Amino acid sequence: MTTDDGRAAPIVCRGVEKTYRSGERETHALRGVDLDVERGEWVAIMGPSGSGKSTLLHVLGGLDTPDAGSVSIAGADIARMSETRRALLRRREIGYVFQFFNLVSDMSVADNVELPLLLVGTRRREARTRAMELLDALGVPDVLDASPSELSGGQQQRVALARAVANRPAVLLADEPTGNLDTDSARQVLALLRREHEAGQTIVMVTHDARVASAADRVLVMQDGALTQEASVSEPSGSTPARLLADLVRLESK
Repeated sequence: MTTDDGRAAPIVCRGVEKTYRSGERETHALRGVDLDVERGEWVAIMGPSGSGKSTLLHVLGGLDTPDAGSVSIAGADIARMSETRRALLRRREIGYVFQFFNLVSDMSVADNVELPLLLVGTRRREARTRAMELLDALGVPDVLDASPSELSGGQQQRVALARAVANRPAVLLADEPTGNLDTDSARQVLALLRREHEAGQTIVMVTHDARVASAADRVLVMQDGALTQEASVSEPSGSTPARLLADLVRLESK
């Protein structure tokens, strides 16, 4: 699939399946998932725990491989790549915000944020400027020289987001980016996501919070490893998308 300007759409999935096995037990995490995400689109994925949301993000990010189907990121089929080629693609094209930060513990905050920039050849001075800009936007400008262990969970999540968007990847994958944050920190994270989105960033975000999902262009619902519902959220209150979000709030509270 290509966009109107002839470039490959950032994400195209067809018939993606993933099964985990433990002894004789099988867990069907993904069941024939089809997904298209347009360049510059912000998609939120919701659903109950165990529905396959995080597994789908792992497959999209090349952190796991599907048992069947195809997954194309920026025109490259990562399902058929070697681990080395997938690692190179992740470095160039994919930013990932993990639910539990995954910051490098023996590196400073500045070094963590600058790392993806330096890996693609950005000059150190430019990398530092970008890191300072992002950390300032996220309300943590004074932690450049701190180690991750000195930060609160909310601060670590904001640093992780800064690292993920630092080199302006083709696709940003965010797994519960506000899940461990207080209200003010969550607001700052969403503000940065909106700013990056307005600048053309493609975002796929997993969230349990319907209010966070409402910032996206489109909401997808997963149940039992399949995408079951979809709606645009850029419609008036009382419309089908608004009712869907209300249903999702009830779904998540079960």
